[in-house]
Amino acid sequence: MKLATFNIDWAEKYTSANHCKKVEQLLDEQDFDFLVLTETIDLNISSFKYNYFSDQIPANTIYEGLNYTDYLKGETAYRTIIYSKSPCVKRYNVNDAKTSLALEFETYLGNIIIYATIIGTQYKKQPFAKKELENCIADCEKIYALNQNLIIVGDLNTSFLENEKQYTINAETTESLKDLFERCNLVNTTDKLEKNIDHIIIPKHFLPNLIESNVFVEKGILSDHKGIVITLK
Repeated sequence: MKLATFNIDWAEKYTSANHCKKVEQLLDEQDFDFLVLTETIDLNISSFKYNYFSDQIPANTIYEGLNYTDYLKGETAYRTIIYSKSPCVKRYNVNDAKTSLALEFETYLGNIIIYATIIGTQYKKQPFAKKELENCIADCEKIYALNQNLIIVGDLNTSFLENEKQYTINAETTESLKDLFERCNLVNTTDKLEKNIDHIIIPKHFLPNLIESNVFVEKGILSDHKGIVITLK
């Protein structure tokens, strides 16, 4: 089972007419089972039968300091989308439905919950980064109490490497996330990847099933983020 995440940096804001098609082609070539896109528009990725959206950012208005309709040349903005080859069996309430998405899927590992999110939608700008961290912690603790097969996926704007503190929102965010992972018996499969701020965090009891944790597209090729993938057997 392949699970990936990629912040496509809104794709449609780029001046190249072919940029979106290049992103779609790359993602179609990967054969993922689950894909979480962040800072995204609705892409046509034919390898997935299902897609699930966070609530759209309000159109033609200033939302948290930005008119996304103008910024994206008329496209609808979504902070998170989950693409899947299998249908969702349950959707969970979250504190901020425009930023986060929590869905349950049946898999051979049991029913898993993918919690897709962004912390730092405007990077270090407050009060947004702090509130998004608080929402993530509250959501995940609530979900974990219902199903311990919780997988956190998305753009955390945080490197967990000691020598990469310049790639983090702040020390409080980093330590708060580490504490959350420990309380929920989770392990970050992507914390050793260099200059990486997008992560996939899985239950500790899934560790024996982990085959790989890799980068499938480097930063600067199609986005200002790396694309990250893990494989579970």
